[in-house]
Amino acid sequence: MTSQLENEPTIMESGSHPGGRSATVEDVLDEIQREKSWRGLIIVALLLTTHASTAYVINYPNFGGFIPYTSWRCQENSTVCTERVGQYSKENPDKSPYNSDVLCGKYGDNPAMTVKTDFIWDLPDGRNTYAIEWDIYCGTEFKGTLLSSLYFVGGFVGLLVGSFTYDTLGRRTTLIPGYSVVAACMLAAAVAPNIGVMMAIRVVMGIGSFMGVSGLYVYIIENTCSKWRGLVSSFIATCWGLGTGAVLPVFGYFITGWRWLSAAGGFLMFGSVLCWFIVPNSPRQLMENNNNQLAATKSLKRMAKLLGRKFDAKNTELIRSKKEAVAHSSYLDTLKEFLRYPELRIQVVIQMHQWVIVAFLYYGFTFSWSKLGKNIYLGYMFSGISEILAALLCWFGQDVFGRRTTLVSLYLAGGASFLLALVPLSFGSQNVLTMEQLMCLIGAMAVSGAWGTNYLYVAEQSPTNQRGKISAVCSIAARLGSFAGPQASLLFTWNKTATLVFFSVLAISAGLIALRLPETKGRQSPNSAQEVQERRRNSLERRRGEISASS
Repeated sequence: MTSQLENEPTIMESGSHPGGRSATVEDVLDEIQREKSWRGLIIVALLLTTHASTAYVINYPNFGGFIPYTSWRCQENSTVCTERVGQYSKENPDKSPYNSDVLCGKYGDNPAMTVKTDFIWDLPDGRNTYAIEWDIYCGTEFKGTLLSSLYFVGGFVGLLVGSFTYDTLGRRTTLIPGYSVVAACMLAAAVAPNIGVMMAIRVVMGIGSFMGVSGLYVYIIENTCSKWRGLVSSFIATCWGLGTGAVLPVFGYFITGWRWLSAAGGFLMFGSVLCWFIVPNSPRQLMENNNNQLAATKSLKRMAKLLGRKFDAKNTELIRSKKEAVAHSSYLDTLKEFLRYPELRIQVVIQMHQWVIVAFLYYGFTFSWSKLGKNIYLGYMFSGISEILAALLCWFGQDVFGRRTTLVSLYLAGGASFLLALVPLSFGSQNVLTMEQLMCLIGAMAVSGAWGTNYLYVAEQSPTNQRGKISAVCSIAARLGSFAGPQASLLFTWNKTATLVFFSVLAISAGLIALRLPETKGRQSPNSAQEVQERRRNSLERRRGEISASS
């Protein structure tokens, strides 16, 4: 290994430092990532196995707690069930009577039928879900959506913890124990005796997940050179789509028991956490926040070695950004900077608004595909494919048209798709695909792309000494939307048309407000709130000059 590295190019240039040069961490990262980018992509892919595992964990209730409203049959001695099925079949000869309307009493304004007394579940291959085991259906369906929402309550707590530890203990130091807690919780959920215990486990699981997910994104983006950030951001979204649309549906299809499905998720997460022991702590965070030159140098040397490069630490003096007077900032310092620099405050408020809406829309569809299609496995597979396509589309759009134009376009496209979903059209001789399903899929793809772009936006426009806190604050805001999102499955049951119009209004309003955000394409991330304010002032002055010149 040593002999191989000796033949690799050495990162060393002359500069103002006696005997060598002075450089910021971002300068060094740009240099060591200039060549052999495929090694970096392999490392990022390994780290992102935790991201795919998190997608598995979040969406697990959709398979582990799936309510099979079309897979049941009457008890032989139940006259209530046989009479209701017979009456429905007589009035609707072209439809199957085994549906939620008949089971839950919506047809004929009847009370819901009782499991084991009036009907029994009839799933193929001996499949089982906790919804079946714990009698969660019809009037008690809210317990299932509450289980999903409580995960995000825990996420709120996890982000509060992370907002402190990201910028003090470090991104990697926070996410490793966070993801380890998630893995342990998935194993514990496999032996949960009732819904109450499962709810408590999901809260703790949410704490661990969101201690990890924002730290993961900040770590990867801030240690990626500006040239590759668009690609890496799309790569992150792609891995999430693989977790949602490939790993979980495949596991859910072949693993017939919900307990084993939960245990599989736990082992998957434990394995993915081990990948984080390959990489060092964030050198940029160590230098810009903690002013720890020695630790930052060691981290850069380790990163260079992983990428097959050599970093000449003896002839390089690491320095912080020249505009950064104070590296690490407390919560009081953060509040003072929000009050002192209005541009930072405005950008954070806009991003919080964006994240609330995009989280509500994203999880509104994530937990509602069973309401929009007959096959849950195909529904989530197509959802995952749409997320991967959205990631590729974002990569192209972000690098060609810029971050802001891409973000606004995705929101507007999503809003238009939700309105077009109201057109009563179907395709194929057997109505295989409806306009509603197609447009909802396109809309969900746009929402997924918008969220991925928002993640990149926050990482790029936030100053280094506040990046962990701002990412956590935006994620906390998103928890409001993600808590309400799973309840959208109940909205689709109540009034599908009104729900789609509501989704459209939210998406279009978010796109219009995003026009106020600055463009960050091809620009280094700011290292201080002062730099954020100066960039805004320079942008306004440049715009005034262009207007004066044109007039």
